[in-house]
Amino acid sequence: MSKKTSKSRIRQAKKQQKQQRRIWGAGVAVAIAAIAALVLLISSNNRASVSFPDIHGMSFTGDGNQLRVATHTGIVSYEDGSWSRPTLPINDYMGYSGTEDGFFSSGHPGAGSNLINPIGLVRSQDFGATVQTINFLGETDFHVMGASYYGDTVYVLNPSQNSLLTPGLHYSLDAGQNWEQSAASGLTANPTQIAVHPTEPNLVALATQSGVFLSNDFGNTFSQATNTGAVTSIAFDPNGDRLLFGMDALFEYDLQTGQSNPLPSTPQIDAQQVIFYIGINPVTDELAVSTSDRDLYYSHDGGETWTPIGADGRSL
Repeated sequence: MSKKTSKSRIRQAKKQQKQQRRIWGAGVAVAIAAIAALVLLISSNNRASVSFPDIHGMSFTGDGNQLRVATHTGIVSYEDGSWSRPTLPINDYMGYSGTEDGFFSSGHPGAGSNLINPIGLVRSQDFGATVQTINFLGETDFHVMGASYYGDTVYVLNPSQNSLLTPGLHYSLDAGQNWEQSAASGLTANPTQIAVHPTEPNLVALATQSGVFLSNDFGNTFSQATNTGAVTSIAFDPNGDRLLFGMDALFEYDLQTGQSNPLPSTPQIDAQQVIFYIGINPVTDELAVSTSDRDLYYSHDGGETWTPIGADGRSL
């Protein structure tokens, strides 16, 4: 074989190798694009599948990573811009009050639940993976209740006589085992929501049609803390220094000064809507709210700006 022929064959082999590499590279690129498109499609479908027929409360987990929303069909989660439905017991959690590791709630059993209707007072300390029945199983559905973000304090507005409680406002300092009744002196309007201070069990706030009522003696005496008109949503900051509240606009009440001021901005909701629930991140400046039309908004900057993350009971 001549040197000329040998060199020609070598050049031809190298050319074929380059062509094969180009073909292989193009194939890999197509495969990567297909996988990315599939992941995007799956992600989009997962987000679109999350719905909330009704919303009964919201809170952030203790690490600040997740927003949990209690709905008529269980709990849904929002994290890093995406919605999901965790594999958790499905119950209709009424009166949902989030804690650092889960929640206190009342309500009704959902599909596949072995709980009795109504579920009375229940608690989860593993972010909803398991639910512990505490009291009033089969007796009472507490629509108006609140719990401390840290600790074991629970307040309920009992609608009618049950085995332990007369109608009215009651509180427990041991996660619902033992109860005391609050006199509620000075309360001149019916409460629609209860907020309990995260670490001071004696401090409780009520949302009413006449504004915010505040008590520092376990609900025995109340004074009106705001003159902003009707209030439909209320929540203590887990840091314990302020109270957020509102109806069609959001305000904060400074517990040190006793002064109320509007937040930098409020989500743009129509005149027929009101804000029903407020979630406050214990770690960052993030906030979340839901409305009577099941719209949800998220703020990364303490209420300076808001982004819609849900509309008409569907995730965005």
